[in-house]
Parts: sequence; C-alpha cells; structure tokens
Amino acid sequence: MGIIPSTEPEAIGYQDGQALLGEENKVPPKLWQHVTFRRILYGYGISVFGDCFNGIAISLWVLQTTGSAKSMAAVQICNMAVSFLFGSFAGTVADRLDRRKLMLTSDVFRGVMAIFIAVSLFGLHAPFPVLLLMLSLSMFSSLFQAPAFHASVASMVGREHIQQATGAIHLVDNLARISGLAAAGIAVAAFGGFVAILITGATFLLSAVCVLMAGRFPEIRRSEDQKTTFVQEWRGSFSYIYRSPLIRSIVLLNPLLILFFMSAMMLVQVMAVKVWEADPVQFGLIETCIPLGYMIGSGVLIASGKRMKRRGRWVFIGLLVLGPLYILLSRVTSPMMALPLIMGGGAMFACCTMLTQIMLRTAVPDELQGRIYGVVGTITSTAPILGLTVVSVMADQWGAAAVLEGLGMLLLATGILAATTLKSIRTYR
Repeated sequence: MGIIPSTEPEAIGYQDGQALLGEENKVPPKLWQHVTFRRILYGYGISVFGDCFNGIAISLWVLQTTGSAKSMAAVQICNMAVSFLFGSFAGTVADRLDRRKLMLTSDVFRGVMAIFIAVSLFGLHAPFPVLLLMLSLSMFSSLFQAPAFHASVASMVGREHIQQATGAIHLVDNLARISGLAAAGIAVAAFGGFVAILITGATFLLSAVCVLMAGRFPEIRRSEDQKTTFVQEWRGSFSYIYRSPLIRSIVLLNPLLILFFMSAMMLVQVMAVKVWEADPVQFGLIETCIPLGYMIGSGVLIASGKRMKRRGRWVFIGLLVLGPLYILLSRVTSPMMALPLIMGGGAMFACCTMLTQIMLRTAVPDELQGRIYGVVGTITSTAPILGLTVVSVMADQWGAAAVLEGLGMLLLATGILAATTLKSIRTYR
C-alpha cells in the first residue's frame, strides 16, 4: 500500500515508488550505529523533557502567583485549542518543507520564547493575558517538531529497523517525561521559577544542537507530477485516511486506546488515595509502575525484532487483556496488590500503541507521513481530555472503583468489536 524506504545506499530519491537513500545516509546493519538517528533521538528526548519541565514550571508559577483554578484551566484550554486548530496544518507543513530545518526552527523559537517568558514574568511582571499569548506561540511552534521528527524516522532507519526505532522512541519518550516532571518540581523548589523557565529554554536550544549535529536527513523526492497547493495537500491527508482501511482504522483506534488508558490511570490514582489509603511511598510506587510497565512492553518489542509475526493480532491481544485487567484493578483492596496489575497494563498499552505506530511508519508514504501524524496528533491530544472530564464527573458521583470497573467492561466490549470489524489491522503482518 505505502512507500517503503529502501536501504540500498547507491540510489537517491524515489524509484518505483520507493524512498531511496544517498551514500551519505547509508543504513547501518545495527540501529545504534546510525549516527543521524541516534542524535535526532537525543534531541527528541531532550525536547520532550523540556516540554514536561516547562509544563510543571509554568503550572507552579500560575498556582503560586494567582492561586486560581480558572487561570490553570485557561492555560490548558489555550494549549488544547492551539493543538486542535493547527495540528493538522503543522503536519502538512512538515511534508512541504525541509523537516530538519523545521525541527531546528521549532526548537530555537521555543528556546528563545522561554527566555522571553522568564524575563516577562519575573523581570517585567507582565499581565496574565500576555503569558497566555506567549505560551500559545510556544505551543504553536512545538506542533511542528513532532510531525517532522516522526515523519523522518522510516526513511532514516530503513524498513528493517522500524520496529526497533519505534521501541527506542517510546522508551526515550517515557524516560524524558518521567525525568522532566520530576526535575521541574525540584528545580522550582531549589532555584525558583525564573531559573526553572530558563532551564526550559536551555533544553530546547540543546535539542536544536543535537538536530544540527545529526547532519542531513535522507533526501525524499515528492512523487506528485503536478505542483499542489497547501490547502490541496491538507485536504488530501483526510482523503488518504478515508480511502485507506488500515490508516483509517488506526486513526479511529489509537485515540480510543489513549482515552481509555489515561482515564483508567486517573481513576487508579483516585483509588490509591480514597480507597487503598496509600501512603506517599506507595503512591510513588504506583506512579512509577505506569511508565515502568510501558518501558517493559517497549523493551520486549525491541528485543523481539523480526521474530514477531502477525503484529496486527498482538494489537488486539493487548487491547483485550486491558479490559479484564482494569476490572481486576477495580476490585483490589490494597496498593501493593495493584502494582503488578498497573505494570501489566502499561506493558499491554505499549504493545497496542507501539505496533500501530510501526504500521503507520511502514504503510504511509514518506511524503504523507507529516500530514498523517499531524492529524493523528490533533485527535489524540483532544480525545483524552474529553474522556478525563467525563470520567472525573462520573467518579465523583458513583466512586472511582465502580467507574473503573465499568470502564474495563466498556474497553473489553470495544476490544471485541474492534477485533471483529477492523480486519485491516487484525490481518497485518
């Protein structure tokens, strides 16, 4: 269906629908020998760390300065609105421009903007609406980084390394998020908000250095014979998703997976405090088990490599296990009993989401990957927020345990329905 990157070193551009690599972008036999990918991955991890660090630093500043839940909600609403309105457009831009330059521009702009935010808040004492404007500009710039990065991976590493590369990306992403969230609170407490936000700017600039040191990306020649406008290409991304059964199924399934998973983990946190009466150490262990399980699942997929067959079936195996697992979690009576179930949930979620990402990288033509990732990113950034809102209201009314059990039953039913109807994923090898 898609354009699969070739690993032949002597060819350049496209030939017979295949993305080919130049001599300088030869794909090494082992993924970690690929200098360009390795440095780009470092930059991506540092950028994710900066995003999480920035989110905590800004949130703490808003709470300490205004003490207003409405102000916190305003920040979240602005971020969600910018992502929803411009995410798919950012993906189209990533397909039309040099992706490496786009990543560089995004990182540098966010780094400079973080410095402006720090000076404006702590030096000039800018009003809150000015902060919202600057945060929205920074969020707008960040939308271009992820599609440009993800759309470059397949052509960069070659088809035989896509599964390992996807696993490595998920591992780095989780490590960066965990460390970013933890380090931000420590930095604000130790050095104050001004220094913390300056650190954010430094991480984005360091990410830009990694991208700069990575060198040229593989050259990709557009396959269209005629020049198309930006709007035509943007609309074409939705047409492509609609026409492709596999991509359409992934675009439908992936946001649902994230919605269920994030809602369940929020309910587990509520149960840890209100039902299991977990102490701070136990609550910390629960929080650690979520990403740890995800990293275990990612590691297993990396290790399995080409030995894994019928990947589409494994997506639904992971999905069908998650429902009963959440039902069991809703009936657990102590935090220590919940730990292995939480870790298992993270591993199953990794199995589902990583394999669908591998499908996207393999099946979507390289020249369309930015657009597809832009659309997927827009949907997946909105759906979980809506789910969390509904689930939190229900938990207040009926209790977290009852809602988690109902969520598990609904997820099991969704998994059965998806496994029987989404044939394009189920039969994927």
